[in-house]
Amino acid sequence: MTDEDETEVLIAQLQDPSRSNQALMGLLSRGREIVPALIEYLRTTKPSTVAEGRRLAVEGLSTLKGEEALDGLIEVATERLGEIPNPAVRLAEESVVSAAALALADFPQPRARQALLSLLQRQPLSGTAEAFEKLKDPRAVPVLVSWLEDDFVAETAARAILAIGQSAIPWLLMSLRRKNYIHESETGSSQRRRARILEILEALAGNDVAAVFDQHLNDPVQAVRWQAILSLARHGTGEQKQRALRGALQLLDARDGSLRTDASELLASNFEMCTDLIEEEIRRRRENGEREQALTPQETPLEILLRIHRQGAKPMEAAPS
Repeated sequence: MTDEDETEVLIAQLQDPSRSNQALMGLLSRGREIVPALIEYLRTTKPSTVAEGRRLAVEGLSTLKGEEALDGLIEVATERLGEIPNPAVRLAEESVVSAAALALADFPQPRARQALLSLLQRQPLSGTAEAFEKLKDPRAVPVLVSWLEDDFVAETAARAILAIGQSAIPWLLMSLRRKNYIHESETGSSQRRRARILEILEALAGNDVAAVFDQHLNDPVQAVRWQAILSLARHGTGEQKQRALRGALQLLDARDGSLRTDASELLASNFEMCTDLIEEEIRRRRENGEREQALTPQETPLEILLRIHRQGAKPMEAAPS
């Protein structure tokens, strides 16, 4: 069997899950002479729901490096996913394009960086965000901040922003002030973006942006309000922490069970600081006739407060009557 024949066999085996990894190793052992074959494979195979072979070809180009391999990766990374009509195929091919975008971060050539910057103007991709997490290029920040609205890439975009560092803060603050509306209501994606921004700001600046957290203690969106409460309880002054804990008390009435749990845990962990607030709230709720025992398995806010007080006050005096 000639080298050319063997190459064809190995290329074909990239599509066989039982042989694909071994086939890639065999191809890589041939060095850069195999790059044209990998590029041709990527050009001639159609995207499908089984994308493993195409991903491995991208991995091969990423490993071999060189100008020709870079050309091939740019070609894949700039593929127009929107032109793939089948959503299942499009999703599978997105993983191939994303892998190619991430691979570009390991190429020192300026055109690799330029290709990545151009990808920011396209569909949000986790691979593009991961590439900028590696590169720490502040030019990507405005787009990465906007990607915090996309649940599929938000986590990766947040990591990239954190890697870029404090130069991202002005863009984060600008985006935090912006709300997107549909029919006079803020969209869910806009709400989640703002909550994620507060979390990133805490990691980047902490005490330096405590005033920003303070400003959002009364935000109408519970997720945003909770992140402001949590961040201020960690980084605020004594007075600011008191306001944050008072906000946590209000969230005991939230419908979201996990949010109620988080708020109760914050109060319990800061019991010494908020004992007076808890006792005042217990009295208020009792005066308003709130039930101390729920008719359902879920605790009432008053039950939660009494439990926190009972656990935190030992061996202190019992809850106020």
